[in-house]
Amino acid sequence: MFSSNIGLVHTLFAIGAIATGGLVVLSRKGTKNHRLMGYIFFSAMVIMNLTALFTQSIYSFGPFHWMAIGSLVFVTGGVAAPVLFRKNKNWLRVHYDLMLWSYVGLIAAMFSEIAVRVPAVGTVIGGGALFWMLVIGSSVGTFIIGGLLINGRRRNFF
Repeated sequence: MFSSNIGLVHTLFAIGAIATGGLVVLSRKGTKNHRLMGYIFFSAMVIMNLTALFTQSIYSFGPFHWMAIGSLVFVTGGVAAPVLFRKNKNWLRVHYDLMLWSYVGLIAAMFSEIAVRVPAVGTVIGGGALFWMLVIGSSVGTFIIGGLLINGRRRNFF
């Protein structure tokens, strides 16, 4: 099932990030529990993205590796906002946007992974047209729905 131990670690931390990120999104904001779960989410995301940089199931270094780097930037910026920039009046909005978009990106990656693992698609895992249609379609759909939810709930905070 896993081509390497790195793939296994990557998958386990991805599942952990999905679970803890969901708890953070659904929990009351600003509490001790929110911060604790947020740091666990951040740690899981860092490990998941770093291990992604060492996976080579499709490319030696390709678009998925660049997305992992982008994810690292978003989640690190999201954690840095309240820790380093609390004196800036916009820190909360930056934190809100970067953390939620990092979670949406994680969910998009999950749906892409599920879509390309459908048994009928198994023959195109190497990067054929159907593979890319599934990856792009599931990602775009997730980002549209995520964006609508983020922007809709933003009104409750700002």
